[in-house]
Amino acid sequence: MDTHKKIFSGSEITALAVKNILEENNVEYIERNDIQSAIRSGFGSADQAVHIFVLEKDLEKSRILLSDFELIFESEEDEE
Repeated sequence: MDTHKKIFSGSEITALAVKNILEENNVEYIERNDIQSAIRSGFGSADQAVHIFVLEKDLEKSRILLSDFELIFESEEDEE
């Protein structure tokens, strides 16, 4: 099983930019949106609540792509 690493945590707006960059460069990702989950559950939302994960093999490529656009790169954190 492939390991996913978190590369981004932030707002929904900035997450859109991150996802666009990854998609344009054929990097597959997983999005975990805690804001939408909280709304569906009837709770409030929190800052830094959208998380983007990529496969470990795409970690360095993602780091380079996001740093070119001065987007936040998260420290490595396992997520399946």
